[in-house]
Amino acid sequence: MPLFKPAATLLLALLPLGFLAVMVAAPLFALVLYENGGMVWQMLQDEYIRWRIGWTTLQAAVTCVLALLAGVPAAWVLARLAFPGRRWILRLLMLPFVMPTLVAGMGVLALFGPHGLLWAGWEDTPYLLLYGNVFFNLPVLVRAAYQGFLQVPAARLHTAQTLGANAWQCFWHVERPVLQPWLAGGVCLVFLYCFSGFGLALLLGG
Repeated sequence: MPLFKPAATLLLALLPLGFLAVMVAAPLFALVLYENGGMVWQMLQDEYIRWRIGWTTLQAAVTCVLALLAGVPAAWVLARLAFPGRRWILRLLMLPFVMPTLVAGMGVLALFGPHGLLWAGWEDTPYLLLYGNVFFNLPVLVRAAYQGFLQVPAARLHTAQTLGANAWQCFWHVERPVLQPWLAGGVCLVFLYCFSGFGLALLLGG
């Protein structure tokens, strides 16, 4: 049985690795080999392309930080507190997974566009793009953090509270170590969505 587990794990790992190899690595490898990589080198020499790559990376990273700052406290409230409407909030957090990007972008423009209901005049600015990214991707991080909080053993929390730990100490010493893998996965998803997303950037970022 101990010999079977590593073999089964390896076979299961081959599925996502094969997908990444065919869908990601192979096209990139073919692009590098195209004309001996000359086309890629010419693109990187273009100042406009370098600026766009840098800005794309920056806005994705900033979105991840903002989503972390807002998503972890929200997930803690949903995981630790019982209040009316909690179940509906958890269900509504699934909306971005099924909502078309165009619909979300038009909703943001209705609030902050040329005739915005809340604050007009934000169209074609980096701030509106960041807001749209957070609006669209925050539920991804909240769901990931929420699942992580649910994995924290209740006995550890009770022991820490019995020893006199406050809420922050319980989070940092007990919940955070369990939460880290879930947050890492959520942050990776948010970064990839923001880095590769084109429709929202085109609609909100000018």
